[in-house]
Amino acid sequence: MVYHYRERINYVGINDSYLGPVQELILAGGPLFRDSTAGWIVFHPGEGMAESYVLVILRGDTMRIDLPEDPKQLVDRAWRRWDRETPEVVRFRKGHCAMEQLAAGPWAIAAAQHLAKQLIAEDDAAYKQQLADLEEYYRELPSPAPPPTPYIPPAPMTPEQWEAERAKLPGLKNVQVDRTSADTVWVRFTGRVMLNGGCGSGMPLFGVELMTDTGWVERIPFELIQMDRGMPWADWEDHTVMIPPLRWWVGAHSPEGQKELAPGSYRFFFVGGDRKEKRTAPFAVE
Repeated sequence: MVYHYRERINYVGINDSYLGPVQELILAGGPLFRDSTAGWIVFHPGEGMAESYVLVILRGDTMRIDLPEDPKQLVDRAWRRWDRETPEVVRFRKGHCAMEQLAAGPWAIAAAQHLAKQLIAEDDAAYKQQLADLEEYYRELPSPAPPPTPYIPPAPMTPEQWEAERAKLPGLKNVQVDRTSADTVWVRFTGRVMLNGGCGSGMPLFGVELMTDTGWVERIPFELIQMDRGMPWADWEDHTVMIPPLRWWVGAHSPEGQKELAPGSYRFFFVGGDRKEKRTAPFAVE
């Protein structure tokens, strides 16, 4: 058996088409649905072929079966026959025939219905067996593990608990003025100190206090606020850091009218890892 066909090919951008070259496909026998139908010649013709036919040669006799370009008539007949795909059955007849006429003959109709019942019965039986196999598979599976205990998040920490946790962290052991030059001061650190969090910065957070007639007051309001580009803290042992010049620092962080740094006695205070403040000894700014 040989399938001959020519495909209708549309022109690009033009509402017209042309016929492609003649193609041939050798057909061989094989199972139709299940192994019980082995030996049938089963053929699914291509759809939308402009010219197609099957050539059957049996002991020197030839049968040519012309196939329609639009298979709708054959498809509708098959769906009226059953609720799923079933084949048409054609008996060898010497000569030139159209598929629509062969499939509409009484013998072809009766043979197709008989084969459809047989194949669908086998298909249903195989489906029932598959369901039975699945039931047995799931029946033999071990019992599922009990669901895990749902996660219960801990209660939010109270302010007192936060303070207790902070108190466990290392603090500053010692801060002392190492030396001064005009309004620039070097401070020596031992312990954990909170940094300002600047990118690549090792500058600690610090506040500035001024001695007045009523005692020590903050020269600039201190806020425990860190940037998020660098380390939040550092552990130092006898480490010296130069604090920015006080006149520049006060001028850059004070409102208009309060930028001048008056001569007097000043001191720094820093924050340890335990959030406790540590102050330096006073130093003079002329």
